[in-house]
Amino acid sequence: MTCAEAVDLLDAWFDDELDVRGSVEVERHLAGCAGCAKQADALRALRQGLRSATRYAPPDRLSRRLRAAVAPRRAWAAGALAAAAAAAALIAVLPRSAGEPADELFSAHARSLQPGHLTDVVSSDQHTVKPWFQGRIDYSLPVKDLAADGFALAGGRLDYLDGHPAAALVYRRAQHVVNLFVWPGGGPAAQISRRGYTALGWTQDGMRYWAVSDLAAPELERFVKLLRSQ
Repeated sequence: MTCAEAVDLLDAWFDDELDVRGSVEVERHLAGCAGCAKQADALRALRQGLRSATRYAPPDRLSRRLRAAVAPRRAWAAGALAAAAAAAALIAVLPRSAGEPADELFSAHARSLQPGHLTDVVSSDQHTVKPWFQGRIDYSLPVKDLAADGFALAGGRLDYLDGHPAAALVYRRAQHVVNLFVWPGGGPAAQISRRGYTALGWTQDGMRYWAVSDLAAPELERFVKLLRSQ
């Protein structure tokens, strides 16, 4: 990345509008370029100054009116806090796989659906997709052809999860996309649903797999069963 490219992307970087790869490239450039890092610091100071300039102390009359309006709600707030604490306790005991980047899985899937982000290598041939990853990841990636079963391989890309590179294989089922994230590791079988997406995780042959899609859960389970049976 050149200095001009990095400077052009600074505003988007500060606003978290870049994809993971774009953010990583900007951060790497800033770490190695003192000039651009100085511009980033200046822009950060300017943005913070503008935010501070928009703050003001409310008049005493407004403060009294707000306190009077809030007072009747205190009893309700106390009950709401108690309910929130109970909900948090319930969430804490729900079965989850320690260390699984659940939020990042769904974010990576949603990000991949933006134009131009789905694949780095476009091919339905497993013998084309698998070699593309050589030199980009430090593990052998199993790539399976499920076209005969209705899940056509569309390609793959290099993604980032929990700050580390991860292979993402892309399959299509009619108008639906299935992202299959693969990296070395382990963990129990798991199912997570969020914002209309489902993620199924499992471990096989020393590799950790996560399949993420907006497919109905039974269809995604069928996809996973096909992968595991081959």
